[in-house]
Amino acid sequence: MERIVIGVDGSAASRSALAWVAERCGRHPAEVDVIHVSRHPGSGADDPLVVAEQILGDATPGQVVRVHRVDGPVAQTLGEKSADADLLVIGVDPAHPVRAALGGWLPVRVIGRTHAPLCIVPAGWAPRPGHRVTVGWEDDLSSTEALTFAATEALGRDGRLRVVHAWHLPEPAADGAVALLVRPDHVLQEHRELLDAAVQTLERRFPTLHVEAELTRTSAAEALARHSETASMTVIGTHRDGVLAGGYLGSVAQDLLWRTGCPVVVVPSSSFPPRGH
Repeated sequence: MERIVIGVDGSAASRSALAWVAERCGRHPAEVDVIHVSRHPGSGADDPLVVAEQILGDATPGQVVRVHRVDGPVAQTLGEKSADADLLVIGVDPAHPVRAALGGWLPVRVIGRTHAPLCIVPAGWAPRPGHRVTVGWEDDLSSTEALTFAATEALGRDGRLRVVHAWHLPEPAADGAVALLVRPDHVLQEHRELLDAAVQTLERRFPTLHVEAELTRTSAAEALARHSETASMTVIGTHRDGVLAGGYLGSVAQDLLWRTGCPVVVVPSSSFPPRGH
């Protein structure tokens, strides 16, 4: 049975994350641990843990929910509490990227500290029946687990998966005539062959999966944001580069979070361990 850990703080984004978890539990059974990182107990009906139990209980009667109030740094604590989970879920308010969900810290801090896939649900989320899972693919080790996660998610929905690969010309290593040796058509063909090979591997592993591939010359965040309106979920991998002061400086994750209306799942690669490991 899937084990889900969700971090809550009582915000609108947190309630959207709870609604997403409730909808997921309605599709297949799961164990849910709700974490509120705070040293102060809540008060009555406004307590984030009470709210979480109510939302999950109303949506999925009989759902077993374990609640925990813990103290410590938010990102580090959630990473530790979800170390053996199948999925960690938090909320984010795209309208206030600096004042993000869970008490004012940037959600991308968690990316550098978690072993589990991290699902970041935007405030105002609502189910999107018929929309497909979209995954961003890069030609490096960061995308291996992301492709597997996305394919499994797609099979659990409508069996359709969109694989998006964004590319651009490399920066010339020399000036003048030598720089002209880089031909866009050759670079495009190389990327197309790499994407085709990744799709063929997916189709061999998941023969009932319908895979649609897109190759586009733009930034990865731009390409994925363009598809977010027709995606039930956007999945990306990560190599954890750029985790400074708790933020992903200029990364696809950070660029995408404030531009998409669908949940973003960041799947850590086993090739790039979390911070502190």
